[in-house]
Order: sequence, then C-alpha cells, then structure tokens
Amino acid sequence: MRTVDIEIPDRPLFKAAEVCSIAKVQPYVLRSWEGEFPTLGAATNSGARVYRRADVELVLEIRRLLFDEGLTLGAARRKLMNERPGEGEAVDETVGPDARERLLEIRQGLQSILDLLSADAAARRGM
Repeated sequence: MRTVDIEIPDRPLFKAAEVCSIAKVQPYVLRSWEGEFPTLGAATNSGARVYRRADVELVLEIRRLLFDEGLTLGAARRKLMNERPGEGEAVDETVGPDARERLLEIRQGLQSILDLLSADAAARRGM
C-alpha cells in the first residue's frame, strides 16, 4: 500500500475508526502511535478522539515508514520531526499566531466575571 494510492475523503475531521479504516491499521496500533506523536488527534468533551486531515496524512506517513521502510516507531518519530520541525506547533496553525494573546485576554475577562460574581455573593451574605 503506497500513501499516494490512498484517497482521503475531503472533510476537516475524522473519527478514530475512520482513520483506522483509511490507514488499514487496528485501533490499538493508532493509540500506540499517539503515544509517540502527542499532537496526533485530539480528545472531544465526550472523550472520543478526532483527527484533522493533517493527522490522517501523518498516520499514513507513519504507516509507510514502519511498514514499507521497516523503521521502528521511535526512528519514524525522529525522522518525521527532522523533516517537520514545527510539528509540535500544530495548535498555532489551527487557532492562529495570536492565540496566546487572545487566550490571555479571555482568561482576564473570565477572571473579571468571577471577581464580580464573588463580590456579589459576598454582598448578599452581608445583608
């Protein structure tokens, strides 16, 4: 199976079972790869994992390195990290370069709301 022969459906997100079907690997294999590649997939609120198209492409590349080139999982990780130096920064790519600043502003806003609610609760107890 060559990666170029595999067609990935044109969707932004995939379930774990779909990724396994596309890559033709068992779920336990995909989970073990997530241990070596922490940016692979993301957990939803319900605990299920979802994968972006880039994650599916990475899974296919991992599969190729392991099955076709005979690399170990660690060697595949090292090779991919050398080829893709910014791979650990996938969050910035997804939410934008100013994500940290926006998150800090949101945190400050939420803290202000919490302070107001706490002051209101304290005023009610004092009545």
